[in-house]
Amino acid sequence: MYQFWSKNRNIHFGYYRWGMNPFRLEGMLEAMNDFVAAQLRLKLDTACRILDMGCGYGATVRHLLRSHPNLDLVGVGKDEGQVKAAAACCQATFLVVNFEGIPLPDESFDAAYGLESFCFAKGHSKVEVLKEAARLLRQDGALVVIDGFHRNNDDLPLPARFLYEKAQKAWGMDSLPVLDVFLKTLEKQGFTDVVVQDLSWRMAPSLLHVPRVCLRLFFAYFRSRDANLLAYGKALMFTLLLAPFKMFFGYYAVTCRKSAVRLEI
Repeated sequence: MYQFWSKNRNIHFGYYRWGMNPFRLEGMLEAMNDFVAAQLRLKLDTACRILDMGCGYGATVRHLLRSHPNLDLVGVGKDEGQVKAAAACCQATFLVVNFEGIPLPDESFDAAYGLESFCFAKGHSKVEVLKEAARLLRQDGALVVIDGFHRNNDDLPLPARFLYEKAQKAWGMDSLPVLDVFLKTLEKQGFTDVVVQDLSWRMAPSLLHVPRVCLRLFFAYFRSRDANLLAYGKALMFTLLLAPFKMFFGYYAVTCRKSAVRLEI
């Protein structure tokens, strides 16, 4: 069903750069993969081991390997079908596991990232997945998290709460991280050099494509009666309807590094 959004199965939103054509969705989706690479500060001649925490169909892994073939990439995800599809078309390691409990040794990775995946972890602080990232990263290892966030922990007004609860159910996600709570949890887990970038307006042009994609999904559903198509269309639609409530929600990139000291285990 994700091919309705992206022919390359980029199951995330895009990154708009000035001068890009906002009507070319795939270009913005690939630009988001470029943005991930830039935040990881990868070098063409450097070999390092990187963990994709929530790899989906492996589109970002494939993109990184095209420009950085020396990387040792490991992707993990809970959806067996997605992970198997990723492994079938990419020379990288993929594991079907919950990213809150990855069966790999401590300090195995030089860097890790989660692209629109941490929202599926438990709680507002995402403490369990951050503990796992801290355990798996080597000292001074980079962590990049790009996702939707609650801007603060304030109660939502009724219309926003209604749409948000519908979106949660449609996406099958636990909750969005709350930005200030998430940042405090990062600090407790020993992450430093934290940089927060508000990408809400960079992501916004992707939303222009939601009505078109939803129409295609709904027409496909009426032909096939595949409930997954309907659920995905609803998820995209509720995400679009939440866009006017930007005072409560934002789309952020959070980058940081693991220090030698953790304040809380």
